[in-house]
Amino acid sequence: MKSARTVISENFFRRFKDIFAPHLDALGIDLALLERADIEIPGEQYVALWEAAGSCNPAIGLTLGSQTEADDFGALGHALHCAPSVEKALMTLHTYLVVFAQESSIDYCCEGRQLRVTYQVTDATVLNRRQDAEFAIAAILRQLQLITASAVRPLRVDFEHPRPADVSMHKQLFMCPVFFNQPTNRITLPAQVLGLPATRGNDRLFKALEPYLQQEREQRNISDELLPRITRMIALGMASGLPSLDQVSQYLGLSRRTLQRRLKDLDIEFSVLIEEVRRDLAMGYLNHSDYSMTQISLLLGYAESGSFTRAFRRWTGHSPQQYRLAGRTHGTGG
Repeated sequence: MKSARTVISENFFRRFKDIFAPHLDALGIDLALLERADIEIPGEQYVALWEAAGSCNPAIGLTLGSQTEADDFGALGHALHCAPSVEKALMTLHTYLVVFAQESSIDYCCEGRQLRVTYQVTDATVLNRRQDAEFAIAAILRQLQLITASAVRPLRVDFEHPRPADVSMHKQLFMCPVFFNQPTNRITLPAQVLGLPATRGNDRLFKALEPYLQQEREQRNISDELLPRITRMIALGMASGLPSLDQVSQYLGLSRRTLQRRLKDLDIEFSVLIEEVRRDLAMGYLNHSDYSMTQISLLLGYAESGSFTRAFRRWTGHSPQQYRLAGRTHGTGG
């Protein structure tokens, strides 16, 4: 089911293939990702690939994000650089990011003297995503600098993940206060950035690209809208008890019958989806947190840890303790 939410390779992976190639086999990713611009991979594999690359170079997300070019993101990248204004470029990024990556969202707002651009992975079960976040924020800054042909400098940068041991690259790249363990990933810029000229703006070419992006967006949204919203509700509400089909349908503003029909169209059983979210969260907590087994059991909606242990054995063939130990022994942090 997760394969419905994909990231398209575009030119980016071809350009940096030497960095990503050593990690493909371990993650079960086809080598074609590095050779063609139209390959789609599941969003969770995309994030895991970044984390694997980060195991060799902890600053890889920042490094590559600061080197991105328009062509790295295909038609979306070209549309950003043809946009007649900075605000239109940001609106394009917000509206059409799904064409490149269904796992992610970008929003922006202007409040007083500050422009805030926010980035998030929308799959609540993907817990370890530092490199993806750092790549995205660095790439946003880089693209704004290219679009305006000016040395745009942020006022502040926020990241969801914990503070890394080495933040020298963060300081060098952003040259502003950088905060970690924040509610979201965000780059805050002077509001005047919105008024900077788009030096390569070409309204005629932008209008030619936009219908294609809209068509691609509609096509990718067919599978993109319902499943992640249900998954997110299940993941966020699990500690308070598993949501029922009636609760989910009410949250989505659908009748129970309509929701059942749409799940059937996607070949999804509600009970199976809950189990998959539980499993993905369990693996994430075991690999990327220090929660005890009792705490993880409660976070997953189990009344006692024995039930969690039995379920985990059913999913993986191992106990949670064995899985955690194996992950840390082999460094499977991605």
